[in-house]
Amino acid sequence: MDLYEQSELAGAVVSNRAVFRPVRTNLAEDGAPTDELAAHLAARGRGGAGLVVGPAEMLVDGSASGPSYVDAYDPDVVPALAETVEAVHDTGSSIIGQLTHPGAEATGDAEMRAQRAPAAQPSTATYEMPTPMADDDLDALQESFVDAAENLVEAGFDGVELAAGPYAVLRQFLSPKFNTRDDEYGGDWESRARFVDETLAAVQSAVDVPVGLHLSLAELEYGGYEFEDVPDLLGALSGFDYLSCTVGTAATFAQTHAGVGAQAPGLPDAVATAADCVDVPVMGRAAYTDEETAEQLLDAGAEFVSFTRQLLADEASVRKWKNGERATRSIQSNQKCLEGVYGHAHGGHVECVVNPRTGRETELAPASDLPSAGLPQRVLVVGGGPAGMRFATLASRRGHDVTLREVRDELGGQLTLAAQGPLEPFSRAREDLEADLRDSAVTVELGTEVTTDDVDEEWDSVVVATGAPPSTTEHREFAGEVIDALDVLAGEADDELADAEDLLLLDENRWVITMQTGLDLAARGDLEIATADHYPGFRTEQPNLPGFVAGLQAQGATVTGNHDVDDVHEDGTVTLRNTLTGETVTRDPDAVVYAGRRSADESLYLKLADQRENVYRIGDAVSPRKLDRAYYDAEKLARRL
Repeated sequence: MDLYEQSELAGAVVSNRAVFRPVRTNLAEDGAPTDELAAHLAARGRGGAGLVVGPAEMLVDGSASGPSYVDAYDPDVVPALAETVEAVHDTGSSIIGQLTHPGAEATGDAEMRAQRAPAAQPSTATYEMPTPMADDDLDALQESFVDAAENLVEAGFDGVELAAGPYAVLRQFLSPKFNTRDDEYGGDWESRARFVDETLAAVQSAVDVPVGLHLSLAELEYGGYEFEDVPDLLGALSGFDYLSCTVGTAATFAQTHAGVGAQAPGLPDAVATAADCVDVPVMGRAAYTDEETAEQLLDAGAEFVSFTRQLLADEASVRKWKNGERATRSIQSNQKCLEGVYGHAHGGHVECVVNPRTGRETELAPASDLPSAGLPQRVLVVGGGPAGMRFATLASRRGHDVTLREVRDELGGQLTLAAQGPLEPFSRAREDLEADLRDSAVTVELGTEVTTDDVDEEWDSVVVATGAPPSTTEHREFAGEVIDALDVLAGEADDELADAEDLLLLDENRWVITMQTGLDLAARGDLEIATADHYPGFRTEQPNLPGFVAGLQAQGATVTGNHDVDDVHEDGTVTLRNTLTGETVTRDPDAVVYAGRRSADESLYLKLADQRENVYRIGDAVSPRKLDRAYYDAEKLARRL
């Protein structure tokens, strides 16, 4: 089966088998999709996806309203939905709208009312005790699904999909954990599936477009149903025109959207089981789906393949793959696609580390559409890390004559050090940046240090991308010896750690460097991590944190929370101070490792800026931040130079 061939979905013609799955974007306003949301979805259609499913989490009932949702139940939202549909149709792609009610997996904060669910069983993700639905509530909810579906058809959607995945009351009815009812809607599989079947039937009878079911094949939490239940689960369900496969609940978010530091559940086998159980088209997905994974899912029996993170990383992936071109790959960092949305960081809308255009489609044109520079310049880029490489490539594409000089004998900067162990997927970013650079006209000079004397008037502009010093200890002075966490990760502390059995890691980094270093040290000996926060790596993205913590626990690491380091004494003992009580304790480890913060390497930039005009700095040379800022700084400067 070919990913790129035209196919049919319940009678609807779709240009290929690639699907952009719905992802929460927060690009909604007053319950309606915005122009930004329409542009975001349309970009994936323009990039080659034959089918777009979305917007995500369109609600069927006002009891679950919130600022991030689209209120599909509201007739006043239909015109805005129609504009979204038109934007996707203009790309040649089809679009199906997904409907849901989150039930126990949300809060009633927006409307100041209790959430309603199958039973009084709270989700550990929200821990709001829901109110069990009475018969009148069930009737009203089914009517709400019908009304919302009719609104979608009026807006021009090519199909309707009912969500029974994470954040979905329909899945909660199927769940032995969430559904403990003792009436006709609770009990065995057929009883727990009754409400879902009735709702599907009601929607089917009301609309004349395909009606699909988006279903978690396993909940992955204690007391829920598991992969081995798929035959019984699907045997109890009926009335859907296609089956879209997913996995998990709101509480198992870190597994269902596994990024760095976590092992994703294997889905091809479960998709194959599902395909054997139903006689309708199946959409398969994985935690990270690329072209190779797509082939595995098609071989497993899926007729369509769902992509999310990859099409956020490069909206043109499908078109590029079809044409034999290379696409920018997702690095599964969860920093922007998930943490930016659910953590409400940086404005709280969907973004992507390696694709600054994601979530900014109305602000930033595709890089392939950028005009040539009005006045081409000779540009010197100092530093071959991610910011320097990204800027150099894009500036060269716009017609500038770019030379990149890197003091080391290899490109990548700190990304090379970061992309190991649980962060190995970051190596995709380094490899893709280097490949883009090779395909450009940029002159690359490795092993070349740049001083102010090397920068003469032949350069029209100079871009400093020198990053930050490779040390986390620069802001702390201790009387005793400490090992820098980055030296551990770089393999430069092996001799010092060779005979150390009792290890103490001091966490003032508060991010993933602590977690990476902790996992390395825990494999060497008995490890204690002391942190002023409640737990180490406090600022690590919430979808990634559980995987790191599980890894540390599996290796026997202990954590001393709410303890800051007072000093590492000359004799090697360490004094820790309780941040809540002020009391102190001492430790006498064999080796002390310190993970702190870094500051920018400003020296070259400040000297050049004092001597000449048109000097810029980007990435960690401005301030050490996460990887997405390096990409964003580089992209913004290259677009305006």
